[in-house]
Amino acid sequence: MSYNTTEVYDTTVNSTEDQSTETNNVDLDIEVICNRYIAPVICSIGIVGNIINFIVLSNRRLKKGSYMYLKALTIFDLMALLISLPYMLIGVRSTEYFWVWFSVYIFLPMVNFFTACSVWTTVVMAIDRFIFVKCPTWSRRRNWKVKTQIKIFAVITLAIIICIPKFFCYVIIENGPITLIRDSDFRHSLFFRYTEIASMGALHFVPLFILSIVNVYLVKKLQSARKMKRELEMSLTTDHETEWQKSQQIFTITLVSIVVLSIIFILPASIVDIFLNIDSTFPHLRSMRNISNLLLWCNLSLNCFLYCIFNRQYLRVLKYVIDRGCDRVRRSPTRTTEFQLA
Repeated sequence: MSYNTTEVYDTTVNSTEDQSTETNNVDLDIEVICNRYIAPVICSIGIVGNIINFIVLSNRRLKKGSYMYLKALTIFDLMALLISLPYMLIGVRSTEYFWVWFSVYIFLPMVNFFTACSVWTTVVMAIDRFIFVKCPTWSRRRNWKVKTQIKIFAVITLAIIICIPKFFCYVIIENGPITLIRDSDFRHSLFFRYTEIASMGALHFVPLFILSIVNVYLVKKLQSARKMKRELEMSLTTDHETEWQKSQQIFTITLVSIVVLSIIFILPASIVDIFLNIDSTFPHLRSMRNISNLLLWCNLSLNCFLYCIFNRQYLRVLKYVIDRGCDRVRRSPTRTTEFQLA
C-alpha cells in the first residue's frame, strides 16, 4: 500500500552502492523481472479489479457508511495503479525528459500519496469497526455517513503532509538527448532524514501496530459470535434486525481479510526500512526493496478477489450489475438492427 520507493533507479547518476559485480548483476536481474514483467501484469489485473469494485460499490445498495470506506479505498488503489503502469512500461527505462520528469514529479510523490491514503483508510476503517463491535448500540445512533466523509478527508490531509517532501528529492539534469537524475541537496539534509523516519513510522510501523491489535480483537469477536449465533437469532425479533446483524458480520469478515492481506504485504516493506536505516550497504538490499514493492502492488490489486470471496452482499450486487449489463447489450438498438439485417 505505501511504496518503499525512494529512488528512481535506472537514471540516477550518484548511486552510493558499493557491491560486487556479481551481486549487482543478481540485483539487476531481480529488478528487471519484478518491474518489467511481474509488476505490470499485477498492476493491469489490479486496474481491472478496482474498476469493477468502483462500479459495484457505486450501486445504491452499497452506499452505507461502512462501504464508503471501501469505495474510497478502491479509488486510492486505482489511482496508484494507473500512475504506476506507465512508469513500469516506459518510464523506468526511458531517459527522455518527459518520462524522467514523470518519474520524479508524478510517479514517486503521487503513488506514495495514494498508497498513504490507502493505508490510513484501512486503519481508520479498522478502528471504526473496532468501535462498532465494542459498542454496537451506541454506534448505531451515530451519523456514519457524515463522519466517514470527514475521516476520509482527514486521511487525505495526512497523506499530503507525509508526501510533500517526495517532490523535492531529486533534480533533473539535461545532458543532450539523455536526461539524468541526481539527488537534491534537500535529500541529504538532516530535515529530510527526520521526515523519512516520520514517514516510515506513519506508513508502515504505526499502521502495522494498530491493524494487528484491532484484527486480533475482531477475530476473537467473530469466533465468539459463531458460538452465540443460535442464541442471537432466537433473541432477534424481526427479520430486518436479523438481516442487519448478518450484513454487519459479513462486513467485519471482509475487513479482517483486508487487514490480514495488508499486514502480510506491508511487513516486508517495514523490514526493508529497518535495514535501510541500519546498514544501507546490506547485500541484496536493492532486490529486497524491489520484492517488497512488488508485494505492495499486490496489496493494491487484490481487494476485488477478497470481496468476491468473503462478502456475499458485494457478490450479489456484482451479479446484479453483470446481469443488468447483459440485458442492456441484448436490448441495444445496434444489436437489434444488426440481427434484423442478418
